[in-house]
Amino acid sequence: MMEEKRMDFLKDTSYAIAKMRMKYDEMDEKTVYKKGIEKGMRKGVKKGMKQGLEQGLEQGVVQGMVQGIVKGKVSLLKELLRQKWELTESDEKDLDSLNEEEVNQIVQVLNRINTPKDLHDQLKKISDPKHQAESHAQFSFSHD
Repeated sequence: MMEEKRMDFLKDTSYAIAKMRMKYDEMDEKTVYKKGIEKGMRKGVKKGMKQGLEQGLEQGVVQGMVQGIVKGKVSLLKELLRQKWELTESDEKDLDSLNEEEVNQIVQVLNRINTPKDLHDQLKKISDPKHQAESHAQFSFSHD
């Protein structure tokens, strides 16, 4: 009888130890899993930030290059026009406000610009479609 009690005690103890081991293994597994997720998230965030910065920098560089090209074209255009006559402050402001397409339009008719009046006429032709498009957009919205 004493031997049976001892055997039962050992079985119970062995069972309790196995149960505790399973519980600790489960906790270790959860900890490893949790650490793996955290590590993966840190790597993902780091990679995403790097890609975002590279993409933003790339877009910024391209945009900066386009703006630089337009400013360069405007500077050349101003210099060519200054060789013909003196530009007023108003002329310079108008030329500075042109986008690339508008600068290209003026360059195409540059040989027909011989006087400040010709320049003003060309600038007016370029700016009129802008105003017409804006007013057309306003009219179309007012009818809705």
